[in-house]
Amino acid sequence: MAEVRRLHSEQPRRQGKPEYGCQRLIIAVRAACKRQGIDDDMRKDIQVKLVGKASMSDMSIGDLGRMLDHFNKGWKGPMGHRAHIGKIKALWWSLYWLGAIDEPGDRAISAFVERQTGVSALKFLDHRKAASVIEALKGWLSRCGVEWPTAEEVGTISDHTPGYSDLHADRHAVLNALAEPLLADRVIRGHHSHYLQVALELIPNSHMWTTAELDTAIRLLGRKLRRHRGKEVRD
Repeated sequence: MAEVRRLHSEQPRRQGKPEYGCQRLIIAVRAACKRQGIDDDMRKDIQVKLVGKASMSDMSIGDLGRMLDHFNKGWKGPMGHRAHIGKIKALWWSLYWLGAIDEPGDRAISAFVERQTGVSALKFLDHRKAASVIEALKGWLSRCGVEWPTAEEVGTISDHTPGYSDLHADRHAVLNALAEPLLADRVIRGHHSHYLQVALELIPNSHMWTTAELDTAIRLLGRKLRRHRGKEVRD
């Protein structure tokens, strides 16, 4: 019990919830509703039915993640064909959290993209050339200790966990790589999924965590690892 209390006390809190992550998810939910033409009254009716809470300020990261998934479902907006941009940014930030790079911004990503493809900036990269960039970044992350799951491994979990996909599995792979040195140096104790469950108030089954919850968990362990290694931490 002392360990659980320590985990709670060492994390920044916002009204009993993690400080980071919640506010950006609230902003994302409001933006999704605006795109879909859903006003505040309609949103509140939906959220009560969806998560049983009338106010987003009372929601956990998981609640907000489910809200965002619901309002984004089926959205095919102007950036819908640019999912590769978000994938590249996520992989680049994973390298940053693991300490492989020290500049996580778009300028540094664009420089890498240009070296790989000749395209002058990330925003000009189409999905055809993005594939080589994504593979190069995943290879780099493999050398940093990330063990990417096979299709068979993802399929085995998804058979028992509806909604589980390679998006979840890849995030778990990054979490495992972040946790390994923290556990080895006793910065955190016990299995990292339990640590994250307590620190972020998540459900016990980590395979059922939303992508938003997994992203928040990656940022938490990434900050902790960079600080442990004496590196600057950016957001």
